[in-house]
Amino acid sequence: MQYPFSEEQLAIAELTRNFMEREVAPVAAEIDARPDPEECYPGELINKASKLGLRTLAIPEEYGGMGADTLTKTLALWTGAQVEIGTIKCLSQCWKATTALTKAATKAQKDHWLTKFAADDNAVCSLASTEPDHSTENRLHGGDPRLGMRTSAVKDGDYFVINGAKRYTSLMGHSKLILFYARTDPDAPMTEGVTCFVLGGDEEGITYGRTHNKMGYRLYPNRESFYDNVRVHKDNVLGEVNGAAAVRRHVFRGSAELAACNTGLSRALYKICHDHAKERIQGGVPIIEHPTVRHMLAEMIMNIEVAEQFMWRICWGADNDDSFTSRFTRSGKVFSDKVGLKTIELALDVLGGMGIMRDGPSEKIVRDILTFLHGDGTDSATLLEASQTLDQPA
Repeated sequence: MQYPFSEEQLAIAELTRNFMEREVAPVAAEIDARPDPEECYPGELINKASKLGLRTLAIPEEYGGMGADTLTKTLALWTGAQVEIGTIKCLSQCWKATTALTKAATKAQKDHWLTKFAADDNAVCSLASTEPDHSTENRLHGGDPRLGMRTSAVKDGDYFVINGAKRYTSLMGHSKLILFYARTDPDAPMTEGVTCFVLGGDEEGITYGRTHNKMGYRLYPNRESFYDNVRVHKDNVLGEVNGAAAVRRHVFRGSAELAACNTGLSRALYKICHDHAKERIQGGVPIIEHPTVRHMLAEMIMNIEVAEQFMWRICWGADNDDSFTSRFTRSGKVFSDKVGLKTIELALDVLGGMGIMRDGPSEKIVRDILTFLHGDGTDSATLLEASQTLDQPA
């Protein structure tokens, strides 16, 4: 027991683990190895997970979901990440986007989008912000209106006309609910001139480019998309016009998502090392009996458990502490990244030659950890963003 979870939360975690071990684990390696990244999307698995209620975990009960809080979502993600990260991350992207929609949308928007999304077992979500030439500066623009995203949304009667391009967007091309960011005031800084829209992904004028060929997280694809005079009704503005910063706070203020991904992966890698150390004989005894190996295993699990405890603290703060700031979320991402890197270093020492074999159990996990060091921004950019909250209460 890592935290005083409720019986319902533990039941959801068990449901997640059973699904991941039964349906995902047997096929994950084959899907991951497909040369074409577009063929790595686990659509059939998402459909099966949806029928169990996992895709709609965060949607309020009145719209067909479970209404899970931050702690419950994080527990499910952390549990699933220990089996296979890509599939569970597809599901958690749905939780993240539908949570933001629930908090920022009007009743009419929720009635339309959440009801429609809940009814479609194949529907997933995207958050479209990063552009070919504008990524880190979208968050670290310093208030300069010349910096940040250039995708535009120009008012035309009851519609906005969108033109531009996005890149690296998770699940793009598969999504049926997209939180889409575009500039509606080119003369204002991003905090005052960007609007969030809700798109369905099938609007006229949207085309999709290549699926990015990543080394890890291959079951969680990212793709380019292009927007040529896409007309979006004003009713699909999420929050206020020029008020996307407030919507973004709903996404990032209380998310322990990246910490859950990294600690789940690290714990899975630790288990491989622990099992290997009990079976591998050197010097006439299992290597777990050698003090150096025991020391490395102890350091691995120490780092992981500390990161996990901070992760649970993020969850509690997001749901219960009005003074909670995004610094905790940002710090949780960076710290768990560093724990992941240290886990890789120690694991490859414990595993020896087996650790670098393509057909070994650690290889995919190592690629997955390394791939998501950039998730929601690089660590250096993330710490710079966290530094903007240093004058807020700790």
